Order: sequence, then C-alpha cells, then structure tokens
Amino acid sequence: LETYIFEDDSTGRTVVDALAAAARRGVSVRVLVDGFGSPLFSSTLMPTLTEAGVMALIYRPERARFSFRRHRLRRLHRKLAVIDGRIAFVGGINIIDDLNTPDRSPARYDYAVRVEGALLVPIRRAMHRLWELVAWVSAKRRFRIVREPLPPSAPEGEQMAAFVVRDNIRHRRDIEEAYLAAIANADESILIANAYFLPGRRFRRALVAAVQRGVKVTILLQGRIEYRLLHYATQALYARLLSGGIRIFEYHHSFLHAKVAVVDREWATVGSSNIDPFSLMLAKEANIVALDGKIAAELRDSLE
Repeated sequence: LETYIFEDDSTGRTVVDALAAAARRGVSVRVLVDGFGSPLFSSTLMPTLTEAGVMALIYRPERARFSFRRHRLRRLHRKLAVIDGRIAFVGGINIIDDLNTPDRSPARYDYAVRVEGALLVPIRRAMHRLWELVAWVSAKRRFRIVREPLPPSAPEGEQMAAFVVRDNIRHRRDIEEAYLAAIANADESILIANAYFLPGRRFRRALVAAVQRGVKVTILLQGRIEYRLLHYATQALYARLLSGGIRIFEYHHSFLHAKVAVVDREWATVGSSNIDPFSLMLAKEANIVALDGKIAAELRDSLE
C-alpha cells in the first residue's frame, strides 16, 4: 500500500485494523507513506502496524520542518494498493475520513479505479522498485523483497489501458505528455476535473488550440478554499482561459479532490496527478489512462 496521507482518524484506524489483521494471519503486508503528507504517522498509527507484523516505511521523513530546500517538495503523492498480485487500486484517494475537511463540510469527492489483469505487472513492478529503494535508504534490510519472478497476469477484459507514472528520473513528463497527446488528438470534447489546477503555458496553449479547432473544452475545479495561495493563483488564470473559449465551473457542494479527465468519450484518465507544478514537476504520481468508451462514459456521466 502506498499513500500520501494516512490520517489517524476513524477511516485511518479502520484501515490499520484491516492491515494488522491480515498480517496476523500470515499475509505479507507492506505500507509506504509520505513523510510530509503523514507527519504524525510514525508516532500514531505505525506502532500498531509494526506490532502486528506489518512492514512500514516512510518516504523522505520530515526532519527539519522549517527548511525550504527544493528537495522537500519531491514527495510520494501516489495512492496505490495491490492485493495478492491480482487486484490493484489506482486513484487520488488518500486514507482519510471523507468528512475530515475544514469545518467538517460535505464529504470530499474523489475517484479511483479497480484494476485486474495484465496491467498488474507494471503496477507491481513500480511499487516493488520504490519499496526496495526506500528500504535500502532506511537501512531496513529485513524489509527487502525476495526477488521472485512476477507471474504475468492474463487479460481480464477487453479494455485498453496503461499505467503512467511521474518521477524524477526516467518519467519526468510522462503524465503531462499523456494529457497533451489526448488534447492534441481531441475532435469533439475535453472534460477535465482537477482539485489543484495551475497548468503551464504549454498546457494552456494546447487547450486554447483545441477550442480554436472546434473542440468543446470544459474544466471543473474546486470552488471551496483549501489552500488559499493556490486557489487565488488558479483564479488568476480564469480571464485568460475564458477569453480562449474554455468553460470553467467551480464545484462548491463539497471539496473536490478529483484528478480525472475524459476526451472524446473514448479517452479517460484517473489518478493522483493534479495539473499543477507540484504534481507535474516534483512529486511521484501515478495515473491510469484508458482507451475505452464504457470507462469514459461512466466517468463523464459522473462528472456531468
């Protein structure tokens, strides 16, 4: 299990209980959390997990909270889980109560996908690679994964999909490039729902260019203020986007935490990556990109 936030609340404790129970019945359980997103994890939830036999590690623990060096922003922002090498979950949902929001407002709105079949191979490979790296850096040799060959997963359906990651080594721009390729190939419509939207000039120009060739571009953004600076920075782009023919809607009913998009009722993505500098340039992220009319239609209906 990988997560950015693992909160000590009712949801977090429920998941801890399930993980601990699995470990006690002999399941190999590994939990990797981000040191900035879960700063209290080591003193709150981690002891219960380790006592039950869960192997828990922290990605880039926070030691100097008032240091503003750039590397502090290189966080583990992925939200991934793999069970028995047969089922995976990929999306933007942290382990936190949906009502754990400012002022206990209506529940947070978010998305994830359940994955079975051949796509499990790259998901497991990416998670194993990061776990090994963190275990090595943490000098937790007993946590190293015994290198057993991963059996290839047979297809479980007819959907065409890819697992796309962003890191600071070989895949710096993969998620952004997937978006830009879909936008460039759009013929009819682009619908993007994003919690934190602060795209660079290249991304903005791609959206405007799509409008100019007759594509209907709609962006659904979080209307409530969670991070004030980012909120007003996004709103500063509204005039430019609107003048380019892009429709913008703000979601005020609750906190919108989605990082999803649908293009031409055929292309869809669900994952952890926002369209902002943190996600596209610094953090470790993971998205599923699918070319499938059924998946795209289900997501589009939900967003509409």
